[in-house]
Amino acid sequence: MNATKILVADDEPNILMLTGVLFKSMGFEVISATNGEDAIQKAIAEKPDIIVTDVIMPYKDGFEVCRTVRNTPEIADTPIIILSAMGDEYNKITGFEGGADDYVTKPFNVEELKARVKALLLRYRSRSSTPKLETPVIKAPDSSDSDVFIELISTGIPELDDCLYGGVPKGSNILVLGNLGKGKSSFSRKFVSEGLKNGDRCLMVAIDDNPKQIRRQISVESGQSVDEAEKIGLIRFVDAYSWTSFTQSQDEPFAVNGILELNQLSGVISDAGFELGHTVQNKLGGRRVLDSISSLLVNFELPSVQRFISQIARTAIAFGGVTTLFIMEEGTVTEQVLNNIKYIMDGVIEFGEVDGRRAVRITSMKWTKYMNKWTFLGE
Repeated sequence: MNATKILVADDEPNILMLTGVLFKSMGFEVISATNGEDAIQKAIAEKPDIIVTDVIMPYKDGFEVCRTVRNTPEIADTPIIILSAMGDEYNKITGFEGGADDYVTKPFNVEELKARVKALLLRYRSRSSTPKLETPVIKAPDSSDSDVFIELISTGIPELDDCLYGGVPKGSNILVLGNLGKGKSSFSRKFVSEGLKNGDRCLMVAIDDNPKQIRRQISVESGQSVDEAEKIGLIRFVDAYSWTSFTQSQDEPFAVNGILELNQLSGVISDAGFELGHTVQNKLGGRRVLDSISSLLVNFELPSVQRFISQIARTAIAFGGVTTLFIMEEGTVTEQVLNNIKYIMDGVIEFGEVDGRRAVRITSMKWTKYMNKWTFLGE
């Protein structure tokens, strides 16, 4: 089998050297380009399996590289990752609109970059090997077709796991959409409860619901005392509900009181995660739920919220594979803003109502195959 061919375009010699060593250690054949024009020429000549490109380069920038690749038929389907120090939302959106599949900000975590390259290659290989069907059912992946192994974890809802052929990819960031009362909150409790049953380290960020109520629900779902799970370091709660409900938290060790700032919330989440081993050093992995980001989108400027969400999402792989749910009410933001948020995510799960019954479907999942159909939830 021929080695995977990767084209890296960057005008910084140290980045070319670092990524060259990194990707060669993964068994890839590395092609280097020092400017955008050279990158386009080498992409057409070499037809790489994947492209990693900087934004600011001589002659042509990374956005032009993306657009040119997408408009050149023989290489139009090549997966592209932008690797850039320009991490603001405007540049990310410009990159995605130009045809990039992923956007990694410098300075980057080596393990995260490796994981994103592997996941993107798997996604494209799975797409190209899947026959077009008239039904929305997509066949389960065959691990023998790829040297990349994706670990799946149960969502806690059997019907949803069936549509995902086992569960969501470990370390993925999932947007959970739906109208009020359609099952999103219940899903988040089941997701954490399933994690506790398996010994996963779980972090619940309570923004719209009282953490005391969440504790009771998780205790019932998991069949074990959340208080005991807290004592042995399996779960932590971040109380931002005290901010949204205009109350003062008295007994929550990780609470936001007074005027909420997103930097403050990030800090509290980091502190709680540290006790769970959700760090670059410990990499203990686990599960997280942000319930919900709707209040943040309503109360803060959009660029700030997108930056906050992106910062949380980027830690998923770096922390050892922390699978994160971002709960969001349908209709909170415009379709364009929603699409920008979806770009950050690895998958989207939607809750709704079909024929008077609550149902769920997967509308996208980058890393693995899935069934895109409404599935009724058991009562």
